[in-house]
Amino acid sequence: MLDAARRYGIVFRELLTRETILPKWRELLITLRRLEDRGEIRGGRFVSALLGEQFALPVAVESLRAMRNQQPTGEIITFLRRIP
Repeated sequence: MLDAARRYGIVFRELLTRETILPKWRELLITLRRLEDRGEIRGGRFVSALLGEQFALPVAVESLRAMRNQQPTGEIITFLRRIP
């Protein structure tokens, strides 16, 4: 699961529709919450357009916070998958 977080930065339920080898979301939540307890990822609601719980790497959270503090430019920001 940490691989998915490294690949996408943010992990959320809808992401499972794009991944074919991941277990069900309910099963992943156990692992994600353990990673959060260990401080490897953070849980919360980071992107308002995404529904439900979200988990993100600390570096992704910091990037999102930095973007939040910028003045809106009207630019559309697209999150793309990083190719490993």
